Amino acid sequence: MRELSTPFENAAPIAVPRLVHFVRQVTHDVRNGLNAIDLQAAFIAEIAGEGEVAEELGKLRRMVTHVTHGMQELSGRFGELRPTVMMYPVEEFMQGLKEAVEKEFETQAKRIVWEVKLGDEEMEMDYQLLQNVLLELISNAIFFREGDQAIHCTAWSEKGTVHFEVRQTKAQPVTDADQWGRQPLVSSRRGGYGLGLFYVRRVLDVLGGGFEPGYDAKTAELKVRFCLPVKSAGMPAP
Repeated sequence: MRELSTPFENAAPIAVPRLVHFVRQVTHDVRNGLNAIDLQAAFIAEIAGEGEVAEELGKLRRMVTHVTHGMQELSGRFGELRPTVMMYPVEEFMQGLKEAVEKEFETQAKRIVWEVKLGDEEMEMDYQLLQNVLLELISNAIFFREGDQAIHCTAWSEKGTVHFEVRQTKAQPVTDADQWGRQPLVSSRRGGYGLGLFYVRRVLDVLGGGFEPGYDAKTAELKVRFCLPVKSAGMPAP
């Protein structure tokens, strides 16, 4: 029997705003369904009382919570960004980032080399959004790390600007780094979907920071860098 189908390549392109609306609505609907499952499981657990059934229902609820969190995170990649900015010491921010990395990545965090060269600089920032950006860059570096190569996380101040950089050695040149994060859904990697760097670019656009991924042929390193203006103690912001 001949299969009748319409090739997707012949379909009209979908505008990104329409795709964003679709993803946000779908994830909202899925979260509502998961919340209903969680409530039903909690009700059954009350009836079942203690014992093996209650334990299994507890496992089910934890699984539902995990998936719900994933849906919420996916929706957040497309959500409207509304930064809440305040002045914050950059060195303290980096210490908080290091603690967050050690908590989230555990054993992999041992492969990260921190190179923080800061003084008393302060920076107007949305603490959580900026931390999310660096956690995403570090997560990406960990996932694509080659062998036992270290990942270097650097922060330094220069001419009224703080530079953040995540770099790692690569066996082969990376030729498309300048295109990273420009289009969502370019990857089908589980849990990523090509949205991580897309989100990074969106956040940095809102915060006013330039995103500069690139490959340094001299050192054979992939470097992902961005910068933001700072204010040192006793100095006006540039």
